[in-house]
Amino acid sequence: MQLSWLWRGLRTGVLTTGYPARPDAMPAVWRGTAVLDASRCHPEGALPPCVRVCLPGALRPVGDDPDAPDGVSLDSAACIACGLCIVACGSGALTMSSNFELAGRTRAELVTAAREPGAGRTRHGDRNGVATGSGAAR
Repeated sequence: MQLSWLWRGLRTGVLTTGYPARPDAMPAVWRGTAVLDASRCHPEGALPPCVRVCLPGALRPVGDDPDAPDGVSLDSAACIACGLCIVACGSGALTMSSNFELAGRTRAELVTAAREPGAGRTRHGDRNGVATGSGAAR
């Protein structure tokens, strides 16, 4: 059966679906990636709970003191979309989107940085109204 499918694909030139020209609809319960709203992220001098619960370390403290960060950064390339950070975030700065198409020419394009407003947020790019780019802590 697998061989007949392969042979048909090679004969007709159709090897996969029509994506990306015709994207498939995702199920209603589909969980995409976490989104960080920089304007709502206020760590208040302690390591935020969202950073503590992040399994792959996609959320990292930003600033000079990791125990009292100015903000957090979200590395979408490292995020496994488990949703633990969404539950732990008390300010509502983290939400889950249905977006699953992550692409960038550099790793820095997949990092969202949020800093405390008094600390002088640095914007290196703009994706959906949030700061992005290489200004995030590594």
